[in-house]
Amino acid sequence: MPSSKNAPPTLPTVAAHVAATADHSRPRREWVTTGCIRTTVTFVVLAAYFAWTWPWYLKQGLPSDLLQTEWSVGVAQEIRLPSHSGLEVGAEGVVRAPPLGIPKSLQTKWAQYSPWHALDKYHAPPAGCNITQVNILQRHGSRYPNADDGQNYSSAVDHLASADKFRDKRLKFLEEYKYDLGADDLVPFGASQTFESGQIAYKSRCTTRRFDCNKLDGFAAASHQRYQPYLNVIISEEYNNTLNNDCPNAGDGTREMEIWRSAFAPPIAKRLSRGAPGAELTNDDVFNLMAMCPFESVAKETMSPFCAMFTEDEFRAFEYHGDLEKYYKTGYGEKLGPIQGVGYVNELLARLTGTPVKDHTTHNASLEFPLDRVFYADFTHENLMIAVYAAMGLFNVTVPLDPRHMPPPDHEDPSGQSWVASRMVPFSSRMVTERLACVRPGTDGEEEEGTYVRVLVNDKVQPLEFCGGEEGLCELEKFVESQKYARKSGNGDFDLCYG
Repeated sequence: MPSSKNAPPTLPTVAAHVAATADHSRPRREWVTTGCIRTTVTFVVLAAYFAWTWPWYLKQGLPSDLLQTEWSVGVAQEIRLPSHSGLEVGAEGVVRAPPLGIPKSLQTKWAQYSPWHALDKYHAPPAGCNITQVNILQRHGSRYPNADDGQNYSSAVDHLASADKFRDKRLKFLEEYKYDLGADDLVPFGASQTFESGQIAYKSRCTTRRFDCNKLDGFAAASHQRYQPYLNVIISEEYNNTLNNDCPNAGDGTREMEIWRSAFAPPIAKRLSRGAPGAELTNDDVFNLMAMCPFESVAKETMSPFCAMFTEDEFRAFEYHGDLEKYYKTGYGEKLGPIQGVGYVNELLARLTGTPVKDHTTHNASLEFPLDRVFYADFTHENLMIAVYAAMGLFNVTVPLDPRHMPPPDHEDPSGQSWVASRMVPFSSRMVTERLACVRPGTDGEEEEGTYVRVLVNDKVQPLEFCGGEEGLCELEKFVESQKYARKSGNGDFDLCYG
C-alpha cells in the first residue's frame, strides 16, 4: 500500500504536521473544512501545553532560536475566534469558553464525544529532571457530527417526531423541532475551549500584559503576538500514512456494538414509545437520539432537550458503547488494531533517539524527517490515537471488554489502568511524550546522569509499567526496548491488513 506524508517544515527547533483523517468512514469533503478548520484550530492546545510548562522549559534552557522562531508551521487562511455572544472576557483579560450548563458527571458519559477535561493537574518533572524534547499527538476539538452520522441522527429524530402524540412532556419540543446541525466542522465551543486553555496557562505563568483576543492563534494571543503559529502541512486522507488508521482487513467493532445495543437499547425504546405512541424506534434510533445530546449541546452551548430524555444510568450505557467501539476497532480487542499505530510509534522513537526512522508499515522514508527538533506536534483523530496507545502498551486492561455486560461504575481493572473513551480520547485529547535529562540517585547511592521518557495523556502521567517506570519515568533505552512490537513493524500484522 503506498504511503504519503508531507515532510515537516524545515525550522530550527519545531515541526508540526496534520492528518486530515476521518473519525469514521465518510465522503471526502473540501480540505478547508476537514483539514483547516478542525485540525488547525486544535493547534491552540499545543500552545496550552507549551505555555503551561514554559517555566520548566526556561529553567532547562532550550536553544535560543526557539524563542526567535517565527512559527511557520502553517495555516492556509487566517482563522479567527468565532464571534458569538457566549464568549466572556474575564477581569484578567482571558476569553473564556462559554459554560454548557451541563453537569460534568453527564459530560464525561459521552465517551469520545466528551469535551476535553484534564485527568490530573499538570505536574512538572521530578527534581533533577529537565525537559529536552516534547512530542504532542492531539485530536481536534468538539465538532458537528460527520456527514454520515448526521444523517442517521436526523432520521432517528424524524422517527420519534412521527409519533401520533406526545404523552411525555419531555418530548413536546419535537412538535416544532427541526434538525439543523452542520457536518464535520469544528463548533465555536470546540474552538473557544482550546483557545481558553492556551491563554490561561500563558497568562497565569508568563505575563501580566493584556493581549488581542481576536485571533485564534493561541501563541499569538497568549504571548501578545510574540509568536505567530500556523499550520500548513496537511497529509492527504487519500493515502496511507502514520497519522491515518488504515487497515482494510481490520474489524471495526460493529459486532460488539450491535451486541451491546441489543442489550441496553430495547428497554429505552419501549419507554420512549410509551411517551410517544406511534413512533417505531429501533435500537440504532435509541443510540442516535442519545448522541444528539452531546452534539447539540456543544453546538448550541446549552443543554440539548435530548439530554433530558435519558437518565445518567442510560448514558453510562451510551458511554460503554463508545468504550467498546474503541477497544474493538483500533484497540486491544482487534488483532489488527495496534498495527495501525506502529508507524507513529516508530517515528516517535526516531525523534527520541535522534536516529533515522526504522519502520516497514506507513512511514515514507523517501521524504525528509527532521530529527533535530525539540518540539513536535502531530494532529489526527481518536481512532489513530487509540491505535497508538495499543501499539505502545498504554491502557492495557487485564480483562477484555465484554459486549454483553457493562462493568461496575468506575470500570477500572486491578492494574490501575482503565479503558474509558472519555478519559483517553475526548475531543481535544492529547498524548504528550517528554524526553528528559535527569540526574538521579544510582544503585550505589551516587548521582547518575541519564535520559528518560515520560508520557502524559490528558495531563495525567502514565505509569509505564511495561518499561519499569518509577514516578512515571522510564530510562530511554528501556522505553525503546519495551516497544518491540513497533520496532519489529508489527511482526507481520501490517501485511494482514491488505493480504
